[in-house]
Amino acid sequence: MKCGVIHPNKPPWVCSPCWLIMTLKSRLSQLQAQAGATPTGVPSVQPQVAASLQNRLGHLRPERLQGRTTSPQNKLSVEALAQAVKGEVISEGLIRIEACLPLNGELGIRSLNGLRDIPLLPGETEVIPGVYIDTETTGLSGGSGTLAFLAGMAVIEASHLKLTQWLITCFAAESALLCALEQAIPASHRLISYNGKSYDAPLLLTRFRLLGLPTSVGTREHLDLLHPVRRLFSKRWDDCRLVTLERQLLGFERKDDLPGSEAPEAWFSYLRHGNARQLIRVVEHNRQDILSLAVAHATLAEAIADPLRHKADLYGLARWLSEVNEPKALALLQSHQDRLCADSSRLLAHLFRRTERWMAAVPIWEALAKQGCVESIERLAKYHEHISKDLQVAWQYCAQLPGSTADRHRQKRLQEKLKKKTAC
Repeated sequence: MKCGVIHPNKPPWVCSPCWLIMTLKSRLSQLQAQAGATPTGVPSVQPQVAASLQNRLGHLRPERLQGRTTSPQNKLSVEALAQAVKGEVISEGLIRIEACLPLNGELGIRSLNGLRDIPLLPGETEVIPGVYIDTETTGLSGGSGTLAFLAGMAVIEASHLKLTQWLITCFAAESALLCALEQAIPASHRLISYNGKSYDAPLLLTRFRLLGLPTSVGTREHLDLLHPVRRLFSKRWDDCRLVTLERQLLGFERKDDLPGSEAPEAWFSYLRHGNARQLIRVVEHNRQDILSLAVAHATLAEAIADPLRHKADLYGLARWLSEVNEPKALALLQSHQDRLCADSSRLLAHLFRRTERWMAAVPIWEALAKQGCVESIERLAKYHEHISKDLQVAWQYCAQLPGSTADRHRQKRLQEKLKKKTAC
């Protein structure tokens, strides 16, 4: 009988090719089993190979392997986690951690006693107390799917810095965290953060709105210290990260600190496997961020008062001051005139021109013009044409300009003026 041909005395399924194949495979497996051989198609895994593979995986990602193999008895409960971070469970899945740090200590080379007075930065005219705030989130790129699993804030009181943190241990506790944070921020205080205007505040505002909760985060005054730090130190440091600020400005270097980039994985590791070792370090990392933020605020005011001592960028500070208080910017540049860069010198001449102090501005322009500064050459051409009325000198400077449309128009105008003067 040929395969696929239906025999008149047998059912159709008996003669089907699939039935024949399955029957042969089953029979072959039985025979191999009786002979003690491994069935065909079933790969054998030697114990030593399996052990070797497990060792290699553990070597590549030991923290992942450790998290996945956490036994049920080693999983840390919410209550035990609260005790480990010196906090208390205040509602289901929400831990509150409170600490009071006396202002008689130090952070690096900076005294905490300087936190007693609220610093005023350029442009600020009113003393407004602040809430230093920082969050740790489930992702680093933001977006509506990212939430804050840890939020911390600090306020300066009479003799100490009061620091409060809220840590959630499940997604369902997010609403409780946000409500606790909103209620804890005093109505008279502004927010003070580090990159918070671009990251923390928008993320919190998004979460409040998604959960339908009222908040003042979007309407409060907000000071983001990253911006003044960039003005003063972006040309002095490799970067303006908070850890760089701590090292360069506060004289402080963290030891055994968990990078913020590893915070999301630490929280998810606790959620999935009950492994809290790294999450405890995240809480300490957040606490240090907030303390450094408060000390940096006071130290920035000192750097503005004495930029050379703190190795701040004079030009960056002068530009900042010129936007809000030109007399202060002018006084700063004049007091350091012997060490100004080209940009600072141009700004100084600009401020002299604004107050019509021509005899002070012209020598600066002349020195810069010798270095090939086109802006200074143009200023001298305008000055001699309109102020000193020395058209010949104005023409000499005008002839050195690149030759834009405006330059050609100015040259033509000066030629006509010189012709009229010669004719007279």
